Amino acid sequence: MKFRNLLFSFIAMFIISMVSNLYFNLKINNLSEQLSSLKTELVELEVDKSNTHLMYIESFSTSNMELLSKSMNYRRLDIHNKNINLVKPYKLEVEDKPIVVLGFGGR
Repeated sequence: MKFRNLLFSFIAMFIISMVSNLYFNLKINNLSEQLSSLKTELVELEVDKSNTHLMYIESFSTSNMELLSKSMNYRRLDIHNKNINLVKPYKLEVEDKPIVVLGFGGR
């Protein structure tokens, strides 16, 4: 009788492990399908983003400013007053020290 109970418990554990393995494999497959659909959606969104950025660059580039100004009925103003004798607005007290510019490589 003891052998029969031991055999029954082994068979029950084998069946339970098979069923749980199948259940977890189904869950993993479902999650991998969702992940692959999210990846394809992400790729599509990145393509849309790059296309939108390209359209923005094409429409608002500096080479296209003339066409934009003509389409909005703007015209270029001529500059007649030219000031050749420009003076520095500020003067360094000590001109031996180099000028330090913050934010460019820590120099």
